[in-house]
Amino acid sequence: MKDLHEKARQLIAAARVEGISPADRDWLDAHLQSCLSCSESAMATEQAIRSMRQFAVQVDPALIARTKRAVHLRSREIQGFHAQLVPLWTSCAISWVLGGVTLPWVWRGIEWVGHYLNLPSPIEVFLLVLWWALPTLGVAALMTTRGAKATND
Repeated sequence: MKDLHEKARQLIAAARVEGISPADRDWLDAHLQSCLSCSESAMATEQAIRSMRQFAVQVDPALIARTKRAVHLRSREIQGFHAQLVPLWTSCAISWVLGGVTLPWVWRGIEWVGHYLNLPSPIEVFLLVLWWALPTLGVAALMTTRGAKATND
């Protein structure tokens, strides 16, 4: 029984804030007709909301203007950040495609250098992985320095 009352209280609050589904509205209306304590709780909530609407809050117009300006600047900052990601993802895609296409030639070149310098096979594999990771490491270093610079500004 306690769970039904808790559900009713949650639906009363949700109905005033984000709205509830028609099925929940029907259940709540039926419950409020049969339960005196939940019905009183709903009326108290409604009365509190009506009381709050009677108060007029005066806000400094300069505060409103500063808040609008701050929100607008933050919006532009976020849009700029997303605009910077498009070239980054494009360059990553191009790097991945070119890395896959050139892999056989790079492997042959590393293998040739390994035979010429008499390097063990694990070193050749390490060089191949290093070759593949260098663009990623370069972009990561660039993004880290940009992030550090933006934080300092």
